[in-house]
Amino acid sequence: QASSLVRTPAFAMALTSPIAMAADAEGLMLLSWNVAGWSATHGLIERHYGSLDAYLERMGSPAFFCAQEVKVQSKDLKNEVVAKKLGAVSQNYRSYWGFNGDGRGFQGVATWVRNDVPVERATQSVFGVPELDQQGRALLTDHGACAVINVYVPFAGSSAEPADLQAKLRFLEALGDAMDKLRSQGKRVVLCGDLNLTHRVQDQKLGRRLLWVDDVGLIERLGCDAAPLGPFEDWAGQWQPVKEVSARAGVPMLSLGDQAECIHIRETGCVPWLRSRILPAGGAAWADVFAEVHPDVEERFTMWNQMANLRYINTGSRIDYVICDRETFQDCLVRCPSSCLAGGRLPAAAADPAATPSSTTATAEPAAVHPASASAALNAATNFGAWHAAASFGLAQGDGLTLQVDDMKLNDSQFPPRPHTGLVYTPPAYSDHIAVSALFAPSLLGVAPPASAAAPTAVAAEAPDAATKRCRPWLAQPSIASFFGATPRRTAPPGACSDAAAASASELTPPPLAKAQARAGAPAAKAAAPKKRRRK
Repeated sequence: QASSLVRTPAFAMALTSPIAMAADAEGLMLLSWNVAGWSATHGLIERHYGSLDAYLERMGSPAFFCAQEVKVQSKDLKNEVVAKKLGAVSQNYRSYWGFNGDGRGFQGVATWVRNDVPVERATQSVFGVPELDQQGRALLTDHGACAVINVYVPFAGSSAEPADLQAKLRFLEALGDAMDKLRSQGKRVVLCGDLNLTHRVQDQKLGRRLLWVDDVGLIERLGCDAAPLGPFEDWAGQWQPVKEVSARAGVPMLSLGDQAECIHIRETGCVPWLRSRILPAGGAAWADVFAEVHPDVEERFTMWNQMANLRYINTGSRIDYVICDRETFQDCLVRCPSSCLAGGRLPAAAADPAATPSSTTATAEPAAVHPASASAALNAATNFGAWHAAASFGLAQGDGLTLQVDDMKLNDSQFPPRPHTGLVYTPPAYSDHIAVSALFAPSLLGVAPPASAAAPTAVAAEAPDAATKRCRPWLAQPSIASFFGATPRRTAPPGACSDAAAASASELTPPPLAKAQARAGAPAAKAAAPKKRRRK
């Protein structure tokens, strides 16, 4: 296999239990996803699965669901009615939001926390720098023993101005300081989100990787005795894609791959910043979870240019991450084998349920491919070719993904057969990104002390601080129920909810984490059109 294993109860569950049983598992899954506009994504989720709660249950009831580029403003969540329509108020989760302070509705992040997971506070003042905090690009949820930072790093691009590159680097450096400060407080730290960065050559297709052309227009051939390529005077002092160099120089792309760099190397200082924190793999203070758990997989990307139909040929990049401190990686992360990744074999759920046994056996089962291979990655991105590109000519031109958007057989393929640390291939109509997942042991949250016999039978929820309230603007308005008097409340686990609305929601379903903590001897703690690519 391409990676080592951690044999914990959560790991055993990840290998053997269907995802429908994940609520009874001892794992805490984090799901992170750039949704490219939450309103449209949530509209499709409701249309296809009824509610966000039902959708997340199909995903395995993650303990944390972190969304980036939500493009939601505080005024969009001004009361409980509108908050419910956007999934901000749900039965099984509490949500916290970070808003862009300029009022234009760009950026924005949101984190849903399962009701049985304690939340001490939430804030979008992650950096302590007003200029950065007001952008709505970062959100911190503090869970006592651990902290989760949900982040959407600024996009720069190949033609970015120096000022834009410096702004992105400043954001990253402030993010690193915030991560280090939380670690110095003794917390386990998990960073997740869209970093708009790659740091490895395998995080993009070979043809898109970059080669440096020196000041006289030559490209040195590293690791071989061949003469330099060039001179290419018009390219002097620039990075150039491998594909273009190969075509112009008349040499195979494969012969250039070993000396190429990742596509973000042009963003001065940004790639070195990331590498300085997570490399060398296995020895750095921080771990790029996917890269360390699945180091040998090929062409596993998280984002594609949707307008150019690039998902269907799997020409993308891996810019979405889960990063955690080294201690948390070693002690808490469930390192699943790469066979858990989609694409190695056509899932049984993809078979036609109406097919008779004779017709099923008459069709040869698709041959399995190695889960670490590029072929498996293409299978996963396209659901074995079932997702197809939008028409660019003919009668269907301009229809985009409309013809497939409501195909539930295809949409249901997004749900992994088991929880795992890896990638979740959400439908193309939902976003041009897919989700990334990480499975942690319950020790991520620490172990609470046994309940005292003298403990009260009911615990009133503590009022959240001002920063937490700003992350939940609908709580500033009285709910309809409040006009009819308070309703009786059952006993709630200490710290399980940070406000009355969350405490009420937590009563509706048995908390999945409570079962795991009990075994450890601890107390329970509408229609939407397919999206077009948006501005970053």
